[in-house]
Amino acid sequence: MRVLCTTIAVTSHFFNMVPTAWALRAAGHDVVFASQPNLLATMRRSGLPAIPVGEPLDLPRPRDGMDAEAMPDDGTTTPYGLGYDIAETRPEVLTLDYVRGALAAYSSVICERMAGEAVLDDLLDFARRWRPDLVIWDAHTFTGPVVAKVCGAAHVRILNAPDHWPRMWRLFHELAAREESPPADPLADYLGGKLAPHGHAFDAEMVDAHATLDPRPEWMRPPLPGVDYRSVRFIPYTGPATRPVWLRRPPRRPRVCLTLGEALRSVGAKGREGVGKRITLPELLEAIASLDVEVVATLSADQLPPGTRVPDNVRLFDYFPLDELLPTCSAVVHHGGTGVLGGALVHGVPQLAVPGNTWGEADEMRRLAERGAGLVLEAGELTAEALTRQLSRLLTEPGFAESAGRLRKEMAATPSPHEIVPQLQELAARHTTPRRRPGDRRPGRSGRKGRAG
Repeated sequence: MRVLCTTIAVTSHFFNMVPTAWALRAAGHDVVFASQPNLLATMRRSGLPAIPVGEPLDLPRPRDGMDAEAMPDDGTTTPYGLGYDIAETRPEVLTLDYVRGALAAYSSVICERMAGEAVLDDLLDFARRWRPDLVIWDAHTFTGPVVAKVCGAAHVRILNAPDHWPRMWRLFHELAAREESPPADPLADYLGGKLAPHGHAFDAEMVDAHATLDPRPEWMRPPLPGVDYRSVRFIPYTGPATRPVWLRRPPRRPRVCLTLGEALRSVGAKGREGVGKRITLPELLEAIASLDVEVVATLSADQLPPGTRVPDNVRLFDYFPLDELLPTCSAVVHHGGTGVLGGALVHGVPQLAVPGNTWGEADEMRRLAERGAGLVLEAGELTAEALTRQLSRLLTEPGFAESAGRLRKEMAATPSPHEIVPQLQELAARHTTPRRRPGDRRPGRSGRKGRAG
């Protein structure tokens, strides 16, 4: 079976897909990754073949064009400065006009700006030559289902965040059905426009795929009728790593990891962004370091102002593989991203979330807190005093570690990527359109666009 995996050029989204891709490769299937050129080196380091498609990705900032100092800290700002939030859940806000506007706005930013025409053209060119049986697409990368539909391949989404696309799309149709003259479906218009030149039309599978792989716990996923979710164990992957000597020795004091995630860094979050208006990143670092702990912080030079004083009990890294670090930690302070959330669950580490406002991270972290394995500090609550108080609770109250250990066992009992390979094979057999391949040609034999890395 030939499997094409595609994602936007964001490292954390790619890392999220690698364990499933390697499970397929280890089962004997032919796997190729495709993303924009600025992810090519990272893809190659995974050991899997890769091709560049489109032009280098220039990610939009979470609040493009907005002054971070002037933003309120009460959760009323919207990501990317769009005026809409696809993660919105308040019933009084979710009018038909709002939901339609959110789908239209996010189509232009998430779909088109992150993986638009140039990506689609190159991906289609490669897929038509290579003829994949299965396309696995990052749930933000809507070129994936378009290519699968045009080429007659089965396709599967893999989630890297809360699943708001199908939720909002269903809500739109529910609200629109109450109108005498329902408005046009903006997501159908957008994706249908990509399909029409190739003789295909939009349908619900363009949003839901034939199945959806979710590496997050089931209790984090609100029920969504009609979506075929397949739970898969989160397997931490962070690329090549070397385990330093100091990490091989037990810490003398409780070790705390501070990370705000690769995704936030990719979109340029720094200063106060991602940690609220009442505290800067240097102040946040100082607050954690004021406790009797050892701090390992992954913050780049761009995220900390020049001249920032680094406390003596802080190890500061531009990047550190969390799968190596988290097993040695007593707590982790983070922004709510899937990579660190999943890694902490796998290793049974209590979590203190200072969640961002990009894709509904706060809702997921509240569900974690309800299960006793963490705490959440909302943007309006985040001060140095509140941070040290809540982190002290995580470190001293045994119930948090006990609950985190229980969730670790639940994650370990979830089917691994290796165990779901037969499900993917069955989906491909059921949904792939029969067709004749022009020879058993491996990627890379047809010019630049088909060159595997």
